[in-house]
Amino acid sequence: MGWIGNGVHTGLPLALCLLVNQTCAQAPEPAAGPFYLTLHVAGGTGLVALGGGYRLARQRLEPELLVGYVPRRLSGSKPLAIFTLKTTYLPWSPRLGQSRWQATPVTLGAMINYTTGQQFFLTNNSAGNYRPGYYWWSSAVRLGLLAGTRVNYGGPHQQSTTAYAELSTNDLHLVSRLTNRSLRLVDILTLGGGLKRGF
Repeated sequence: MGWIGNGVHTGLPLALCLLVNQTCAQAPEPAAGPFYLTLHVAGGTGLVALGGGYRLARQRLEPELLVGYVPRRLSGSKPLAIFTLKTTYLPWSPRLGQSRWQATPVTLGAMINYTTGQQFFLTNNSAGNYRPGYYWWSSAVRLGLLAGTRVNYGGPHQQSTTAYAELSTNDLHLVSRLTNRSLRLVDILTLGGGLKRGF
């Protein structure tokens, strides 16, 4: 009985160590260094936007600054610049087998952007042409939410490349949907995507 008892006592820590080691071996490895550059297309940040950021929280959180451009043919007047602060959260990024590929089935995030131009105003009072309270929103500033998916190729201590796609909406679209039920999801959602390069 003493031999059986000793075997249980020594075998249990050994089994726990093996389980921990196996779990750690299956955990996704860091994709690259914390810095990254972004090329983003559409999605409420301009026709095209460039920027970058720094990964935080064990590379699960990606805050970034983007500078977007809207050409005259799409803006209706003058070319526009859009400045966007954006943060994306990656809850789960499993590695695909033994390869250097990783997938993130769902990403979640939020953003705030500011659009330049004389036709845009921060507040109703700064618009100058309307009575107080006519506009409750700012046409220059938008608050947005987003959800997406991505794939990443790279490995630890190497540069990595990420391709992603996102659906986003903003405060004005959401309020419009609540007050106008004839609007469909496709009317308030915007598709965007891009590439990130880590280093």
